Amino acid sequence: MYRMRNEENIMKFTIHQMIPSHRKYLAEYKSDEYFQVSFYGNVPSSLFLAHYSKVCEIVASDLDEVFRIGNIGPESKINRLDRMHSISVGDVIEDEEHRLFVVKSFGFERFDVKEAA
Repeated sequence: MYRMRNEENIMKFTIHQMIPSHRKYLAEYKSDEYFQVSFYGNVPSSLFLAHYSKVCEIVASDLDEVFRIGNIGPESKINRLDRMHSISVGDVIEDEEHRLFVVKSFGFERFDVKEAA
């Protein structure tokens, strides 16, 4: 599990979610790929780069707290940048050091984006 060095440290985390119109397209035309993302959190780099956008920033001490705030609040710790849904499987959380973590069915997994050459 990902934790900050010092539990008292507070960071700003950026939440990336699939763009709603892209989600609809993938669900309709690429259902296997959409299923892998939304049920298992298997997010290929190419899909992340093409279909995700920043939706909010959350002030928290660790990923577990980000998940909790993104689902039940308090709203005062969320800076909304765009429309968003509650944090769920397949969403990507970015910390202040630009490390990415995908929300999995159970917990989080470090996620490295490899840009196409």
